[in-house]
Amino acid sequence: MAWAAPSIARVVDCLLGGKDNFRADRERAAEALAADPRLRQVVVENRRFSRRAVRYLARECGVRQFVDIGTGLPAAENTHDIAQDHDASAQVLYVDNDPIVVAHGQALLAENDRIGVVQADLRDPGALLDHPVFTRLIDLDEPVAVLLTPVLQFLSDADRPEEIMRTVRDALPPGSHLVLSHACPEARPERVERVMDVYRSVVPSATARERERIAGFFGDFEFAEPGLTWVSSWRPDIAVPPRVAERVWQLGGVARKPGPAAGRA
Repeated sequence: MAWAAPSIARVVDCLLGGKDNFRADRERAAEALAADPRLRQVVVENRRFSRRAVRYLARECGVRQFVDIGTGLPAAENTHDIAQDHDASAQVLYVDNDPIVVAHGQALLAENDRIGVVQADLRDPGALLDHPVFTRLIDLDEPVAVLLTPVLQFLSDADRPEEIMRTVRDALPPGSHLVLSHACPEARPERVERVMDVYRSVVPSATARERERIAGFFGDFEFAEPGLTWVSSWRPDIAVPPRVAERVWQLGGVARKPGPAAGRA
């Protein structure tokens, strides 16, 4: 049965206190928490970073198209909740390679014609860009925000993540943004590696990367302040001391593709 094997989306759901998980997922979550007792905070702060980034892009940058890749199971304040709260016309496409996640999302969001949920794998970005739901919802003549929070840490080097990201960046028009977070061992190498060992029992390709590699995924996109930083330090609602921020070993940033954005008609 599909739920006999753990799923990273359901493991994360468990860490977030959700109910859409099964025994195998809860066992992996417990193992991951044993590897780093602060892991729940890491997952929560990554989700908060994503929310703050969407809020910034919708309110301050005027972005009205969002593609959330590796979205996971729905939780409070999803991308569309934030974007459409600011602008009801915002279009949001959720993407995941887990069929259970996709079915769950489609059932919940079926009545909103400005939201799409598709099953696709970032390892094949061309297929995603050509997907009929993508082409219906997302206009690549207008700025788009692509969220990968965190997705690339579940791709191995053999998956050629730099090439994948080059394809994604090249497809986006000027004025578009990337929102990206990724496990980084810089401050907590032993804990990060122990957690990634657990993650690899669910997703064998799980890989933490150094700051320079993570920065490279943004290409020549221009970082918004404060640049690439620990996610809990990215425009926090309440200031976070550096020693506290680095315990949340996810680096994150928001960056804009250079050039003038086309105006909407």
